[in-house]
Amino acid sequence: MRKLVILIHRYLGIGLALVFVLWFASGFAIIYTGGMPTLTEHERLARLPNLDLGSISISPSQAQRLVTATSPPKLTTVMGRTAYQFSENNGGVVFADDGSILSSSMISSSQIIGDFIGVEDKSIERIGRIEEVDQWTISLRGELPLEKFRVIDDAGTEVYVSPRWGQVILVTTSMDRFLAWIGAIPHWLYFVDLRRNTALWSDVVIWLSSLGSILAVLGIVLIFIQLRSTTPFSFRKAIPYKGVMRWHYITGLCFGLVTLTWVFSGLLSMDPYEWTRARGLTIDRSLLQGGDLELQRFDELNQQTIRNEIYESLAGAELKEIEFKLLQGNYYISAIKSDTDSTWGFGRQLIRLDGLETKQDLFDTGYIIEQLGESQAAAIVSTDILREYDSYYYSRASTQGPSRPLPVLRVRFDDSAGSTVYVDLNSSEVVFQSNDSRRMERWLYNGFHSLDFGFWYGSRPIWDIAVILLLSGGLVLAVIGTYVGIRRLYLNTREMFS
Repeated sequence: MRKLVILIHRYLGIGLALVFVLWFASGFAIIYTGGMPTLTEHERLARLPNLDLGSISISPSQAQRLVTATSPPKLTTVMGRTAYQFSENNGGVVFADDGSILSSSMISSSQIIGDFIGVEDKSIERIGRIEEVDQWTISLRGELPLEKFRVIDDAGTEVYVSPRWGQVILVTTSMDRFLAWIGAIPHWLYFVDLRRNTALWSDVVIWLSSLGSILAVLGIVLIFIQLRSTTPFSFRKAIPYKGVMRWHYITGLCFGLVTLTWVFSGLLSMDPYEWTRARGLTIDRSLLQGGDLELQRFDELNQQTIRNEIYESLAGAELKEIEFKLLQGNYYISAIKSDTDSTWGFGRQLIRLDGLETKQDLFDTGYIIEQLGESQAAAIVSTDILREYDSYYYSRASTQGPSRPLPVLRVRFDDSAGSTVYVDLNSSEVVFQSNDSRRMERWLYNGFHSLDFGFWYGSRPIWDIAVILLLSGGLVLAVIGTYVGIRRLYLNTREMFS
C-alpha cells in the first residue's frame, strides 16, 4: 500500500508539478494586480461628460415607445449627446435631443475614443471588428461584436468600442496586459483558445484542481507514513531522505497543508459536481417597488424649472447619469454624481419626484419586512439592521468602484436552505442573498483561498506578509517537486534505452 501511494504521488507530481509552479508564481502577482483588465466604474464615470439636462426635448416615456422597451432607461451621455440607454433585449439608445435611435451609420469611433482618451484622430488606428472573444474580452462575450482600435502613445493603449452603445467598453495598456499575463491569465488558466470553450475550460480547471488535491493529500499522507521511528526521537534521523528529496520532505511538512487548502478551495470556486446548487428563496427584485413603474411620471423632466431644481439639489456636484426609480410606492430620480467624500469619487443621490426633495432618511423597514414576509411561504425568523458588515455581507474599500452599501436590513428565513436576504436601507433594494451552501462556500473558498478571515484580513500589511511567506513556501515546494519529477523521468528514460 505504501508503494502504491508513493507511485501515485510520484506520477501525479510529474504531471502536475509545473501547474503548481504556475499557480503559486502567479499568485504573487494576482494579489496586487487583481483580475483581467476592465473598465472600472470610476474610470467610466470620470471620463463621462457631465449630463446636460437642458438639451432634453424627448421625454423618457417617448423614448421607451420608440424602442418598444418595457424597462426604464438610464439617462447618460453618448457621443457627446444626452441619451436614454435601454438595456433589455439587446437594448437601444435614443438620443434625448431629437429622438433619433443610435445606428451603426451614426457611430464615429474616432470621436468616441478621442473624447474618452483625449487624443486626436491621427493618433487612432483601427485594428478590426471583434466577432468572437479575444484575450481581453473574455468577460465581454455578451457585448460582441466590438470595434478594436490602437492609440499611438507611449502606453500601448488599445480601446474597444461598442457599436450597440456608442461607448468605449474596455481600455487596456501594455502594462495592464503584462500584469494580466503574469497574474490572472496563468492563475485562472485564462488562455483565450481554451477560455473560448467555457465548458472545456471549466472541465480542465476542475480536473486539474481535483487531481492536484489528491496529489497534496497523498503528499501529506507520505509525510507521516515515511517518518522513521527513532528512540530517542530525532527529527534529523526520522527523515528517511537525503539531498533534494530531504528538502522536498521538509517543505511538504511545512507547506503541504496550505498547498492542499489553496488547491482545494480553488476547485470549489468552480462549483464542481453541483455541490452548491441549493439556491434558496427566489426574491423578485421589483418586490419592494410598491407597484409597476410608470415611466411617464418622469416626463416633467422636460420642464426647465424641474431641471434647475435638480441641479440645485446637487449643491455643485457634477451630474453624470440619472436612473428612474419606484421605491416603496414613491417615484425617485436616482442621480449619480461626483462625491469628494466617497472612496471612489462618486455617489448616488435620491431625489423624490414629488417635491424634488433629496431623501435624507432611511426607507421604512416595516414595509420591507411586510413585503418579504407576504411574498414567501417560509416564515421570517429574525430581522436586524446592520451598520457594519457581517462575515457574509461585506466589501473592501476601493478607489475603482462603490463598496456594498450600509446600513442594510438582514432578514433571515426558516426555509430548508437557510436563506438570508440583505436590503439596502438607502434604496430599499435587495443587494445580497445568502443560504447555507453559499455560507459554507464563503469559508471554504474565500476563507481558505484568500485567507479572508476577519481577525486579520483587514490588518495590512500583516496579511500580506503571511500570504507572501506561505506562497513562497508553496512555490519552493512545487519547484523542488518539478525538479524531482524531471530527474525521475530522465533516469527512467535513460534506463529504458540503456
